Amino acid sequence: MKIQSQLKVLLASLALSLSVSSVSYADTPTVNVKEQFNQPDLQTSLTTTPKHKRKVDVSSLQGKTGEMLRTTDHIDYWFYDAWVTLYGDRDYDGYFYGFSLEFDADTAYYQAPVYAIVYLGKNDFYEPFHVTSVFTLFGESSDDSVLLESELETGYPTGDYDILIELIDADSDLHVATIDAYSDADLSYQSLESADFDQPVTSEVVVEYHAGSWGLAGLIGLAGLVLIRRRK
Repeated sequence: MKIQSQLKVLLASLALSLSVSSVSYADTPTVNVKEQFNQPDLQTSLTTTPKHKRKVDVSSLQGKTGEMLRTTDHIDYWFYDAWVTLYGDRDYDGYFYGFSLEFDADTAYYQAPVYAIVYLGKNDFYEPFHVTSVFTLFGESSDDSVLLESELETGYPTGDYDILIELIDADSDLHVATIDAYSDADLSYQSLESADFDQPVTSEVVVEYHAGSWGLAGLIGLAGLVLIRRRK
């Protein structure tokens, strides 16, 4: 019995494991976002540098249809362009948990304080995931763009998502401009999934040995074969 036990331990130490790891998915979407606000050179001539503050918490907002968000834009505000770069695909399925979103908005005014609400959506229904801090537009400058590094942590199943950005006047809190997949193809059909869905599958093979009909003589014979090979 002692030899059988020792042999089982030996075989177990040499066995290849095989098991599928279980993954639990969160119901509440969570996103980690880092903001970067670019400023033109003329900003250095200002006596004070504007402080970036957040006026609205994203948890206070609700999902909306694209029709509700694509309201008439204000003539004095508009989006020039938006760019998206995807990154982070641990399970190599072509869907990413991170993306860089950069956009440039302009205004007819010399400068104007605004903030943006950023949405992810499918089938023309959008859920807000981030509200930016207040930032300043400097006329039609191309040097006042905003860069958002977003990582989807939980709550976003694997799929193709559209991005929508809503620009809000920070003084009046009124909608002034929108850019989305209809006006910019770069914001359409982004292959995304949150990190809790981006899990590489690991497996373990468990090999179990039973002495069976070998009995004690068979085990001794196997041990002898090992000794002979070692002497050679």
